[in-house]
Amino acid sequence: MNEENLQHLLQQARRAQGQLDLSAQAYGFETRLSARLADLERHGPGVVQLLWRAVGGCAALVGMLAVWFILSTAPQAAEDDLAGFWDSGQASYDCEILN
Repeated sequence: MNEENLQHLLQQARRAQGQLDLSAQAYGFETRLSARLADLERHGPGVVQLLWRAVGGCAALVGMLAVWFILSTAPQAAEDDLAGFWDSGQASYDCEILN
């Protein structure tokens, strides 16, 4: 295809595009979108939206339980180390070295 034919076809396409009237399709889209939004407001959130809202609450709960578990086991480990130090006789050995 030579360049003159290509330029002629492109020029025809530009003219045809200028003559297109897409206002009815745009109005139809806006109408459908407005109707969908009004329907959502009328019926409230769907099941999926409620489940996604619950995910945030569950994640917060899991986070709080993890922090609680970590903080509750840390003093127990320190207490066990201290009890082991006193019960093993290490404390009396250290006192003998210092005296």
